[in-house]
Amino acid sequence: MAEHGLYRLNAMRALYLGLCLFLIFLNLLPLNMVPQGWAGPDLMLALSYAWVLRRPDYVPALLVVGVFLLTDFLFHRPPGLWSAAVLIGLTVLRSRAAGLRDLTFAVEWLSVTIVILAIMSGYRIILAILLLEQPALGLSLVQATMTILAYPLVAGISQVLFGVRKPTPGDIGIMGPNT
Repeated sequence: MAEHGLYRLNAMRALYLGLCLFLIFLNLLPLNMVPQGWAGPDLMLALSYAWVLRRPDYVPALLVVGVFLLTDFLFHRPPGLWSAAVLIGLTVLRSRAAGLRDLTFAVEWLSVTIVILAIMSGYRIILAILLLEQPALGLSLVQATMTILAYPLVAGISQVLFGVRKPTPGDIGIMGPNT
């Protein structure tokens, strides 16, 4: 029984890593050589937050930081800054996951919206304090809005296709009851 739970835990962590690497690959593909006037959603951020609210044991902090640190290097961002911001948001949501478990999806979505806006604002403030180049404010707001709007879709796909759903009170996972 415990072996099956451990196998599922590791399989879901590998699936998360695989999905993130696939999204990184898609972002690196040169599909359009003309610069766009808008920014798409940060699907990795939405995926990480959707999974941490449903099954926190599937997305350990070191795995998330490792993936986002890789994106910092590949996308030429200040190394560690965005991954630290994502980790802070992940920690806040992880601490509220048990309380949000019994509430509606609208409350969950509102919580994720607040966290996304907070980490993106904090990221821009730190870039400004350090006098580093940053994207236009409008572009950042569009990306934040697109990420917030994509969150329900990502959460739904995670639940339907990958089986990442909130545990019921009777579930006992590999990490103990109600994980």
